Amino acid sequence: MRQTGPSWPVLEFAESDYCYGLGPIRLRLQRVNWAQPIPHEGDMWFGVRGIVIDRLGREGAVREMLVRASRVPVPAAAKRPRFRALRSTPV
Repeated sequence: MRQTGPSWPVLEFAESDYCYGLGPIRLRLQRVNWAQPIPHEGDMWFGVRGIVIDRLGREGAVREMLVRASRVPVPAAAKRPRFRALRSTPV
């Protein structure tokens, strides 16, 4: 099955950039709720879902949390295949 959209690289968030946990966390984001930013502690935050990645690069548990909006990168747009129209040549 092909992925339906672009994927994020592994991102590391400082303790101050996500709720609620202790210490930095490394995640491979799966989903960001762009439609509903959440005001919290005087800043905007997004609800995200991601896979925790340990220091050795192994995947762990799936977590849902709030991440500071300024720390969530916008993924690159998915590239669509390029179709070229067939040109008929005069005979």
